[in-house]
Amino acid sequence: MFHKENPEYNRRQVGFYTLDELVPKDHFLRKVEETIDFSFIYDLVEDSYSSDNGRPSLDPVLLVKIPLIQCFYGIRSMRQTIKDIEVNTAYRWFLGLSLNDKVPHFTTYGKNYSRRFQNKEVLAHIFSHVLHQVLEVGLIDPSEIFIDGTHIKAAANNHKYKTVVIDQKAKFMSEQLEIEINLDRRKHAKKLLKPAKKSEAKPKKQSTTDPDSGWFHKGEHKEVFAYNAQVACDKHGWALAYTVEAGNIHDSQAFSALFVKLEPFSPEFIIADSGYKTPSIAKFLLEKGITPVFPYTRPRGKKDFLRPKDFVYDEHFDCYLCPENKVLTYRTTTREGYREYKSNPKICKTCPLLAICTESRQHQKVVVRHIWKDALEVCEDIRHQSGMKERYQHRKETIERLFGTAKEYHNLRYTREKGKSKMEDKVGLTLACLNIKKLVKMMTGKTYNFTPISQYYWIIGELGKNIKKTNIKNDVCLHSEVVTFMSLLFYRLPIYNKNHSFAQKAKNTLRRKVCSKTQNRIYWLPFSSEWASLIYLE
Repeated sequence: MFHKENPEYNRRQVGFYTLDELVPKDHFLRKVEETIDFSFIYDLVEDSYSSDNGRPSLDPVLLVKIPLIQCFYGIRSMRQTIKDIEVNTAYRWFLGLSLNDKVPHFTTYGKNYSRRFQNKEVLAHIFSHVLHQVLEVGLIDPSEIFIDGTHIKAAANNHKYKTVVIDQKAKFMSEQLEIEINLDRRKHAKKLLKPAKKSEAKPKKQSTTDPDSGWFHKGEHKEVFAYNAQVACDKHGWALAYTVEAGNIHDSQAFSALFVKLEPFSPEFIIADSGYKTPSIAKFLLEKGITPVFPYTRPRGKKDFLRPKDFVYDEHFDCYLCPENKVLTYRTTTREGYREYKSNPKICKTCPLLAICTESRQHQKVVVRHIWKDALEVCEDIRHQSGMKERYQHRKETIERLFGTAKEYHNLRYTREKGKSKMEDKVGLTLACLNIKKLVKMMTGKTYNFTPISQYYWIIGELGKNIKKTNIKNDVCLHSEVVTFMSLLFYRLPIYNKNHSFAQKAKNTLRRKVCSKTQNRIYWLPFSSEWASLIYLE
């Protein structure tokens, strides 16, 4: 039957409701409030307030939750966030405001940040607190850590800059490299190099709007002032650490600051892209007992010319052999750490491959080899080992997905903040929000947690005949606290699998298989790909 509402009548109705009744029971912010205890913020900022003087302040937790709402829902500005809070009952509930309470002015957060929060690194502590909570419930597996950098466009006009002379940033492990260069020169009976002079300053563009940002150019078209955010995550996508540098700082130079934060996790593997594939990083990780997983990099050089791999290094005689089996002998070790091997011009002058070997007027081929090249060769051997290619391919499911989500849904593609300290807070808050979203989903949506797979044994093989038609795609482990065989026997384990028949069949089979081992723990593992697996812990 046709029906027509009277909007004006409905708008004037009066009812008796509590704010709690107006917020859906399954609302995301309800789950955040249940999962995260924000009371630790009071201890962080307590000494920034007077205990017996002045007007009552706004609740510090409220001032922290406002930017959390902005980040959760990808609201473009603080001004728009305040407008949304005024009309959104769920936001008001999360902040602890009644329908009659006045929402703070949009400048209130900025003033409190600069006066109370910035020096206390409150937003950085939020990231650490959430990460600690995730660690406590055993959701993180730090055996494999993925690292990468992404550039965030700064709030700076590309045409407003000045040219300044800035000292070059020291390269990673430069002091150790200088020592080993002199040892190598002494070994080859060469004079020791004098202590390196301070790196020459070079002119660079500096934004007059945001001097802390750096001029970043990628290719011929993309040139902007930006920041370089270095982020690390585990194989399940939990953000573990981050640093922020200017946009003109290379990934290999920013690695050291990030690794300091990662070292307490004691990773077994560090998976990184070609930006970190340098001799110094390779040597550093191998000396730490960490297995670096780097990608294949195409050889550099001119097209149709002989490639470096065409020249074979003889470790015993410390020389190179060219494709014509002629020797390139050692000449010197440069201050940059490269050994130079040169050919005999008299022999090269009549070589049939001269045209595709070198364009030198002296007809002399020069091949260079870094003194830590052996470490890179070990990394190449690791790359060819079984399972390493699959590990590297997980980058698109972990660190690259983390960046994609942050940029697409949480306003990390560009920033409205100015200054490195504010950018660090913005990146930390965004990563904290991503971890909170993941934690809320795991803790409230499913009563199970990740745990390191190395602690358990798969029993899929034991069930071979009964479940060999299954399609288990991901080696992702989740476990509840302690689920004994009796709870499995009485079907108290929830099944998070669309293939219900397989799950029920596997459960029944497992019950028959381990009926004599009731003292052991049985774990059920649901995970994001909507498939389920079972493991058996001895």
